[in-house]
Amino acid sequence: MNQPLLRFCLAAAAALCGGLASAADGTFRLGPQVGTDTWETALDVPLVMASGNLEPGAKANVGVLGQYIMGGRSREEQDFFVGFEANWSGKSVSHSSTFSVADVPVEVTGDISWRFDLLWLVGYDFGRVRAMLGGGGSYMASDIAASGAGLAGEDSNAHLGWKLAPGIEVELGPSSSVLLRVGYALYQSKKYTASAANLPGLDVDVDIDVDPRVVDFRVAWVYKFGGGK
Repeated sequence: MNQPLLRFCLAAAAALCGGLASAADGTFRLGPQVGTDTWETALDVPLVMASGNLEPGAKANVGVLGQYIMGGRSREEQDFFVGFEANWSGKSVSHSSTFSVADVPVEVTGDISWRFDLLWLVGYDFGRVRAMLGGGGSYMASDIAASGAGLAGEDSNAHLGWKLAPGIEVELGPSSSVLLRVGYALYQSKKYTASAANLPGLDVDVDIDVDPRVVDFRVAWVYKFGGGK
């Protein structure tokens, strides 16, 4: 396990344990989610001084989320709450995009293999509808493949980042709700490698710097275990 992933997992475990320890009365919620990811990233190839953008269209994926919600202070017609969430979503396959290396088109394809988010939540209860804001860390695994201009190769990497996700929740009954949410995540830049062995006189690998930004939309159904929110 690489160090960024280890640090992220340790932080997630600490946040989970701390939240459970501090919760005197809360509700655990679990359920499936479906959504779309739109992955936009800046591409840079320093060796040949080429750059471009990978802007795939939105692609569907499925996943699962768990939440722990704790009531905050209450007033006569107001109800604030806090909590935290862990969610995972599976593969989101992207389209290909093309940019130029020395006036020769290069096709680059990017895939999101999976994403894991750990978010702190704060919300306001209006009754059957609740407003909610989530923010925290996100970990994404992705693949990049490049072909053209003598390049032919693919590489995988993982990116650690931050995510902000506002949304609303609609209560379906005493034990279930539907969540609708959008999210925006920024991830650290990483280098991917494509072979340049087919370029005359250039028997080296070419590094492609990738700087991802992901916008997603999520719909989830959650079942509530407990007597709280």
